[in-house]
Amino acid sequence: MDTLTKKTFTTSRDLTYTYYHHGGSNPALPTLLLQHGFPDDHNLWAPVLPYLLELPYPIIAPDLLGYGGTSKPANARTYNSKGMTTDLIEIIDHEKIQKIISIGHDWGAFLAGRMWLWHPKRVVAVVLLNVAYTPPSNEPFNLTKSNEILKKLTGLPRLSYWEPFISDYGVKLLEDNLETVYSGNNGDGNTMEDLLCHKGALEKFIREGKIVPTKAYADSALKEEWISRFRRDGFTGPLNWYKAQAGNHHFDVEKDVPKERFPITVPVLFIGASKDPVCMTQNIYMGQKAGVLPDLKVEEVESGHWQTLEVPEKTGPIMKKWLGEKEGVFGKTKI
Repeated sequence: MDTLTKKTFTTSRDLTYTYYHHGGSNPALPTLLLQHGFPDDHNLWAPVLPYLLELPYPIIAPDLLGYGGTSKPANARTYNSKGMTTDLIEIIDHEKIQKIISIGHDWGAFLAGRMWLWHPKRVVAVVLLNVAYTPPSNEPFNLTKSNEILKKLTGLPRLSYWEPFISDYGVKLLEDNLETVYSGNNGDGNTMEDLLCHKGALEKFIREGKIVPTKAYADSALKEEWISRFRRDGFTGPLNWYKAQAGNHHFDVEKDVPKERFPITVPVLFIGASKDPVCMTQNIYMGQKAGVLPDLKVEEVESGHWQTLEVPEKTGPIMKKWLGEKEGVFGKTKI
């Protein structure tokens, strides 16, 4: 990310964000807003950045709330979707940017969709990696009920790993076992399904201090950076993204949003990963069937969850091609 300029900005909520900015060769085009997920930071995008830099778009890649050089409030309510998207819009305003293409992976994909929900006049397109768009629910979130539904529909309670994440002891559990967490997070083979999609499996794995073989991208340099980052920053912020959902802080701010605003009526690109057992590609078709994704393009790469790290040579060209095709449309649109 050395080609981007590091900046900071303090929002009206008194939260300081660190973000990385590239002006692009055509600043009249909408800015690519790159939103990472758990447990990453702006560097998630580094492997695909060379493909994006071949395009004329401006780019902003923030460390999202709770991560890296950005504030890490302890109160999970601060991580509600309205508040976080407004934080990002204030950064966009500070940079005198009018329009964005909202791009995200994992929890960043959730936020990318919510950028449309809360600020539709600013978003001209959306790109989602792994995590499908789901409009606001008409009832509060319940983890037990969600896992029961997932088990009935897919055969596995695929959000079982949330249990330690939203617990009172989750932060300490992860912070005291960083090497084990790193190993499980980037484990090869069926590690992700084995640990995340079975009740109690992840907590047992961490408490026993197990280490498993990791994927090729998870080399010693990444491990050193990852462990150093969490020794410094901790897991309070990252786990608050889960606690915000479990505590219904998104529901509280979204429950009165008119249903007419649920459909994303701008172009949407979804890039699924065929070996992601939690965020399955098939999930995107529920939104399409429900009519909330009328202009959807679906692609899939052979990869686990962290596709930008594992197969950037596949994900990067897909993003570049789609954004390149849209460039002509956006170039003719009054920005």
